[in-house]
Amino acid sequence: MKKKLVASLAAAMVLSVAGTSFAATNPFTDVPAKHWSYDAVTKLANAGIVDGYGDGTFRGDKTISRYEMAQIVAKAMAHSDQATAEQKASIDKLSVEFAEELEGLNVRVTKLEKNSSTIKVTGEARLRYENNDADVLSDNSLVLRSRIHLDGNINDQWSYYGRLQSENNLRGGDDGKVTMDNAYVKGNLFGTTATIGRFDYIPNGGMMFDSTLNGVNLEFGNVLKANVFYGKDNHQDILANGNSNWTNAEHPEVTGLTLDYAASKATSINGGYYKVKDIYNTDTTDFWEAGFATQLNSNWNLTGSYGESDIDVENTAYYAQLGYKGADKAKVGSYGAWVNYRNIEGFAAPRTTFDGAYTVGGQSYYDGVDSIYPLGGKGYEVGFNYTPMLNTVLGFKYADIKTTANNASNSLKTKFYQAQVEFFF
Repeated sequence: MKKKLVASLAAAMVLSVAGTSFAATNPFTDVPAKHWSYDAVTKLANAGIVDGYGDGTFRGDKTISRYEMAQIVAKAMAHSDQATAEQKASIDKLSVEFAEELEGLNVRVTKLEKNSSTIKVTGEARLRYENNDADVLSDNSLVLRSRIHLDGNINDQWSYYGRLQSENNLRGGDDGKVTMDNAYVKGNLFGTTATIGRFDYIPNGGMMFDSTLNGVNLEFGNVLKANVFYGKDNHQDILANGNSNWTNAEHPEVTGLTLDYAASKATSINGGYYKVKDIYNTDTTDFWEAGFATQLNSNWNLTGSYGESDIDVENTAYYAQLGYKGADKAKVGSYGAWVNYRNIEGFAAPRTTFDGAYTVGGQSYYDGVDSIYPLGGKGYEVGFNYTPMLNTVLGFKYADIKTTANNASNSLKTKFYQAQVEFFF
């Protein structure tokens, strides 16, 4: 559907360059339907770097010629002074790909050659302070996380993405190693979009999973989008089942299916089913969830989800969140706020996305012999983010959490504070 939007852009722009040499005959081949440039131009259009289409919805799969695409790229180049560093890198990448066609439009491409590297390098740094305030086991941390993103094209159908990451404890102690946190190829495979390698998987907003998978994901569908994935989880803190030692949950095998249905322009309904097998292949735990996301108006949004596992106790999770606007790193002065309530029992979610989801006692605890016991976490969160200058976002959140398990100590009730600043370059 991105192609129809890009086609509409091209149709509008061709009128403004009708006097060029190619406009009369247009003897040029189409950009392949799965070419990366459609997605790149659509992102630039959504950011306002290229204007010309209406409400941002997609209506069809029409392709356009390379010269029509070059007209759009030329428009983006003319507005590059409004672009962020990441958007400028995308414009540069497009100008390399369509250099010959841009030359035909008498658009000068400086300091770029068709045979030069198409690797795009961007980065981010996040400084985060967290404090857990409880009657027992209170703690706080100050951590700097740095990421370098590597993005390149293999050919018209396939691309590569890699992400280097390190975390530094600014309170002293051992720092984490620099790791290739993501490394995958992505492209068209038998009518699906395949992702193969190590990649993030955060299905349906992340209430059940926010992790990294070593495996494969196949995405297909339009109004009803489906993702099927399989692999080994890259983390050790994954819940495998409620009756075994935590060590059985290290790097478990995960199989999953997610569905996302666009019920309207403003509302989508989603669901997921996941099977998690421990490292000894002796126990498999099933998880499922169903939720929604809706844009109430131009400023307000509402999301929610409910999920369960097939473990006998402490096996349900749910949340609801109301959000207002949101900070955009490319728009100085933009801001957002949110409030949510969540109830995530100890054996419900393998690795939830919520910071401060549980008390200082954690998701559950091991008795040192042969069993683990759930603690879980429930409570509310309020947060705020703000963009004080270009490519810089400040964030603050507070959560008041207590355990869901009735037999847990009241002294574990925790007030969670988080403050952070993110830089993008």
